[in-house]
Amino acid sequence: MSGKYGHRLSAQRARRLLAVLTFLLLPLLAVAAEPPLPTDPLAIRNELRALRKKTADNDKRVRARIDALMMQLQKLQAQRDAAESRARGEERPDSEEDQAVMTREAMWETVGEAAAKGKGAKLDLAGPVRTRVTEEYEEDRDKSVRNSAYYQEAKVLFIDLSRDEAQTLIDLLDKFTGITTLILTGGVNGTPVNLPLILDRAKHLPLTELYIFNFRGFLTSIPESIGAFEGLTMLSIFNNSIGKLPAAVGSLKQLQSLQLDMNPIATLLPTVTELLFLEELGVIKTGISATELRQIAKLLPNCRIVTE
Repeated sequence: MSGKYGHRLSAQRARRLLAVLTFLLLPLLAVAAEPPLPTDPLAIRNELRALRKKTADNDKRVRARIDALMMQLQKLQAQRDAAESRARGEERPDSEEDQAVMTREAMWETVGEAAAKGKGAKLDLAGPVRTRVTEEYEEDRDKSVRNSAYYQEAKVLFIDLSRDEAQTLIDLLDKFTGITTLILTGGVNGTPVNLPLILDRAKHLPLTELYIFNFRGFLTSIPESIGAFEGLTMLSIFNNSIGKLPAAVGSLKQLQSLQLDMNPIATLLPTVTELLFLEELGVIKTGISATELRQIAKLLPNCRIVTE
């Protein structure tokens, strides 16, 4: 073709080619924009600390990144546990248990993808996935889970209360004996949580780190029973609606890091002044006055106070 019509056809082809190229390049651009997940636990914690400074209530990408980092932390811990088991010469789990672990990892990926899409994204874990996860944890109901040592060897436990599987994990808390890091989240949009019940069932665990985040308006208080975890060195309670710290927090004498970002807390006195080994206090987007922060800084001269 030639003339005016031929010129229009070329322009149409150019636009179509541009659309195709854009479609092909979008996944690459998305990958480039989102940095890969760290493979070092310390790097993960450092990134989480940095994300607290720029997290906003409506920033879905940051919240999704936080959730992905938490899941990465659990995955790394599981890999380390497996390596230690092999080093001790313990028997490798059978193929059926391997399949259960792979299914759980696939579930985490599905949840992460849905979280990245934000509110309204469809999340379908499907019946077989839910069944497989239940089989993995519910030893009494499914004899295919023969590795009973799992409950003694696991160090990190991640419970997303916005998912159906959360109740299974809560019911099995008394089976675990070696959990040192407990991560409780309300998912992307928050969800109701019976925190006193969960902490009561976890009171026998040798926790050193406890994370309670993204419950938003569904969590307004922390129970005094948190004082039962005397070995805590890290307590992170962010993006909830906590208005006051329980006095029991002051009894956590080994606490080194206390993160309270994005909570409407108005005062921390005199509770935090009892935490003589506190090295970092996160109070981003709280209601604590500058006057009180200066007072805390004088009382805890070795503590770094993060305000922005």
